[in-house]
Amino acid sequence: MRSPSSSPQVVGTPSDGACSDPNPPVDSPTFDFNRHCSAFGLRRYAKFLVRNLWIPLLNLLIFGGLAAVYVTWCPPCFSSSAHMWAVGKIGLQLREGATYAEDNVNFAGTQIELLRSDLVRKRAFDRVQKILQVEFPTNSKGEPILPSVKVIQLPRSAVLTLKAKGRTEKIVIAFLNATMDEFLAYKREVRAATSGEAYTTVSEQTIKQEVVLRGEQERLTAYMRENNVAVLEEQAKAASAYLTQLLAEYSELKLQYQLIEANSVEDPWALTSLANASATATVARNFAAFGLLSANPPPEFIGAREELQKLIIMRLRLGEYLRPKHPKIIKLDEQIAQSHKLVDFFSRQSQEQLLNVKRTTKSRIDRIEETIKEWEARVNNASERIAEYERLKLSVNRLQELHDHLIALLQTVEVAKNLAQETVTILDRPLEAQNAKMPLLVTAFLLIAGLCAGFGMVFLVEQRDDRIMSLEELAGRFQECIVGQVPDMSRARKNASSKWITIDDHRHGFSESHCNIRSALWFGMDPKQKPRVILVTSAMPGEGKSTLAANLARTMAFAGAHVLLVDADLRRGILHQLFEVPAEPGLSDLLERNAGMAPSLIQTPVPNLALLARGKPSDNPGELLLSANCDGMLASLRNQFDCVVVDSAPVFASDDTTSLAPKVDGVLFVVRNSFTSASAAHDALQLLYARQTPILGLILNRVDPRSGSYRYCSRERDDRAKRRSCI
Repeated sequence: MRSPSSSPQVVGTPSDGACSDPNPPVDSPTFDFNRHCSAFGLRRYAKFLVRNLWIPLLNLLIFGGLAAVYVTWCPPCFSSSAHMWAVGKIGLQLREGATYAEDNVNFAGTQIELLRSDLVRKRAFDRVQKILQVEFPTNSKGEPILPSVKVIQLPRSAVLTLKAKGRTEKIVIAFLNATMDEFLAYKREVRAATSGEAYTTVSEQTIKQEVVLRGEQERLTAYMRENNVAVLEEQAKAASAYLTQLLAEYSELKLQYQLIEANSVEDPWALTSLANASATATVARNFAAFGLLSANPPPEFIGAREELQKLIIMRLRLGEYLRPKHPKIIKLDEQIAQSHKLVDFFSRQSQEQLLNVKRTTKSRIDRIEETIKEWEARVNNASERIAEYERLKLSVNRLQELHDHLIALLQTVEVAKNLAQETVTILDRPLEAQNAKMPLLVTAFLLIAGLCAGFGMVFLVEQRDDRIMSLEELAGRFQECIVGQVPDMSRARKNASSKWITIDDHRHGFSESHCNIRSALWFGMDPKQKPRVILVTSAMPGEGKSTLAANLARTMAFAGAHVLLVDADLRRGILHQLFEVPAEPGLSDLLERNAGMAPSLIQTPVPNLALLARGKPSDNPGELLLSANCDGMLASLRNQFDCVVVDSAPVFASDDTTSLAPKVDGVLFVVRNSFTSASAAHDALQLLYARQTPILGLILNRVDPRSGSYRYCSRERDDRAKRRSCI
């Protein structure tokens, strides 16, 4: 259902004597504990259980059949139990005081698996057949059926409980005893065989390991005779230091060669800044040794270069006003040429020196590369010989430790091979076997389970069923006013087949319920807002709204009111059938032709009650009800009659009702007991609220008159004294 905050406000809802808050509460689809544990919830479940009593009975029958099958067809079963004590006790003192002790949990688990193994079961089977000379039952394949043995370790103890189940008491006890005896015998055999095998295996491993150790020691001794390890280490250190020095010198020469090759300059003294900026001290010394670097260039070179610059400047100045053939210009050109030759001479001399340095540097680099390769081979040879010595030494040490360990283990096994390594003994043997089938207990359990399953299924079905079952449930699920309730007289009296209410009706409760609805409509609200045109509808077909609308109109007519009953279900209206009158002319003819109203009204046998049938079936009833003719007709009916009761189609059957409802003074919404779904009724009310329809209240129809929730007011009370709804 919906919450009050999310519901639309009702327009024109009476404030006196009616519900001011028409918004029904929202029912959650999940289980509502409060609703189901309340009084009406328990009564609802009880009613649902009575109607669906066949479900628990069917479950009871099914589980009873299973119990009968179990008792009849299951073979007899006997059970017996015994106990064993199993404690791990491995106390072998190994080298350096280490003690091996198996965890009790793992030890007990190992014993349990051994007791349940096929080997022990086969040995127990052979023992029982040999001693008792009995035949075991067989299956369809001719294989013997052995008793089942279950082994459990008691919590926080080393005690094992053995439980055996089988067909006969004698076989169960004998097989359980044989299982424990064969288990102990098998452990003794395994321990004896394992101890001898362990001693032999350790001895063989010790001999093999001693041979391997001796051979490795001989290899180490021979290698040490051939190689002086101390001398090798000193040679390796000296060779490494000398090789490091050669590599440093090789790097400096390579850098010097790259500088000469990458910087081919005409001015040899330009290398001074380059050497100072990017070369090491050794490179700078090498340049200076060949005369390539000096703090200042020779005076002759400086003078020649300055003289050349002066002559060039003078030539430029005289060239501005003297011709090229002028004697002074010719003389200056000759002097400039001689200065160029002198500068070129000094440059060529520098280039020759640079080429000599390059050749000398390349020759030294080649010699150092050969020396480096020779010393690298020496260093690698010494390193390999030292590494081989270390490998042989480590191998001898490892083999010696393993040999010592095997010697200590051999001594330990020899001392402890005859000692018991664990304590496994029998605490008690099986004395008697009990019948484990327990037919009475199993039968009772299955019957109780069947009843619980049946009640649970009924509960689940009831949980999914949201039909309204009582007046209390209707009041709890909806917040709209409950105008009244109408009993189902077909349940109360089988011979009461008439649906109509008469003035002297002997069905006191049935007639009084309609009187209560009439009183609630006339006196239960503000007289100024007394509804004149009342529409009766429901959510789905089959909820009895047409019969209720007809009886409500008859009840009002009995009270002296001038009442008109209108069949507004233009598709499948049945009021003309109930009153046994023709359907035409009727409402559809009146709305289509806008003819006079008098020919369409039919006077019923009830005084003061007229009927307006549905008329000819129409293809567009929704458009007729939305037309202006319908508004004019309703206004005219308000003036002619004290009350107009309109029977409309169900809300979900068509859109006719939601089109007509906003034009009336109020709507009575019919809910059929044990038939109408709460969610469907809620959705229908939501549609009416969405069309701004005033809801006068709800009517619970076809209530069981034997239910405790049905009450009615005495018919002898004066209607004028009823100022509230009597529910």
